[in-house]
Amino acid sequence: MPGPQPPQTVLIVGAGEFGATAALALAEGPYKGRADLITLVDRGVEPPAVDAASSDYNKIVRADYADGLYQRFAVDAMHEWRSPRWRDHFHECGVVVASAASHPQAKYVRTSHALNAESSCADVGPFAAEDDIKQFYPAELRTGGFAGDVAYKNCVGGWAASRDAVVEAIRLARELGVEVLTAEADSLLYHAPASSSSSSSSFSTNVGARGAARGIKTRDGRTLEADFVILACGSWTPRLLPELKTNCLPTGQTVATVKLTEAEMREYEGMPVTLCMDTGFYVFPPNKDRVLKFAIHDRGWLAPTASFPSLPRTALSPGYASQPIPSVALAALKRGLARVHPQLVYKPINEVRLCWYSDRESGDFLLDYHPECTNLFVAAGGSGHAFKFLPLFGSWILGSLQRNLPAELLRLWSFHGDPSRLDKSRGEGPIIRRDLDSGRVVEVGGQEGVEGLSARAKL
Repeated sequence: MPGPQPPQTVLIVGAGEFGATAALALAEGPYKGRADLITLVDRGVEPPAVDAASSDYNKIVRADYADGLYQRFAVDAMHEWRSPRWRDHFHECGVVVASAASHPQAKYVRTSHALNAESSCADVGPFAAEDDIKQFYPAELRTGGFAGDVAYKNCVGGWAASRDAVVEAIRLARELGVEVLTAEADSLLYHAPASSSSSSSSFSTNVGARGAARGIKTRDGRTLEADFVILACGSWTPRLLPELKTNCLPTGQTVATVKLTEAEMREYEGMPVTLCMDTGFYVFPPNKDRVLKFAIHDRGWLAPTASFPSLPRTALSPGYASQPIPSVALAALKRGLARVHPQLVYKPINEVRLCWYSDRESGDFLLDYHPECTNLFVAAGGSGHAFKFLPLFGSWILGSLQRNLPAELLRLWSFHGDPSRLDKSRGEGPIIRRDLDSGRVVEVGGQEGVEGLSARAKL
């Protein structure tokens, strides 16, 4: 069977959603009783790191896709979110999905509605327009007029407390014996190249010019080695694998919050999540700390760095402890809030930040062996929608490691992916991203940087 097996040691680099669930799946699967052979390493002293995409108040959990594959997976994931393991982190308040009726994304909304209406787990209401959309919200809740909009409400779905869920996955992995270390990876380490080799634990690796992976060198000079390496660094992945600098492009997505009063909390706590497909704006109910988050899911912002078209720029980056977002982005966030909850526009902004996606243009994940090093596995490409599948992700990573996923998933989630696919949740037109500093439009091709890799490893 492919994939690591005891007595091989496994090093997982990154303890966000992908790394934490990979560690848990291995510890409960092929490493049951030998989880001590697994090391999970993360930049955060209390992982996940505070600037990781999954280290957040909340993420949408929705089945509202125009892509039938992910719609079905989202329904499956929600069954697991309701299970005893994850239900404390899942808040099923429903999701309102909207668009201007005249906007091309109205087609996405109608297709999503149809897919959910046909589902055996459906709980979607009819389409509504303009003032009738208010029926999807509590009667006492003040909303906008939704002029020119169409929408539906899916009572299946809501939001998950993302950081809390990842912390839970790490806790469960630790209980099984997984070692969790604090360190920041500076580079990957490889054995000398060879046409074929075997590790001391008899794990066969077919390697190319890169050689077999042997671990990482950390920023503080340590060397961490293992027989098998899983790279799960989210938008930081290209720092260690520059060949993914465009195929897993780091894009900054704008986020803001307001802090509600106790009276406002009573008014807004019963509201559904709202997702506006035409602008990418979405807004959550307040969490237990009365923090109401709103954000924009679009093609995002880029922070060009050295030879990279973009690398994450967070509050932990030197010189960026205070991280304002572009003024045009803040204005767009406020317009979105005024459209849905106009009374909240006048509240002072509590915080703003950038949430960094590991973006693939297809929206498909990357769960695959490196084409030139089969003891190096990459789990990346969350593309801003992976978190809703957290209860399934460990099994997907394990299935890809063992090559027993359906062939179509192995193809879509391969290192090279399917360049003909486009994530249509962010529009069907040209892909437009902007430079964080200049505001200028930047074009970055998704397959650039991977074409030169060995063709022999393509699925």
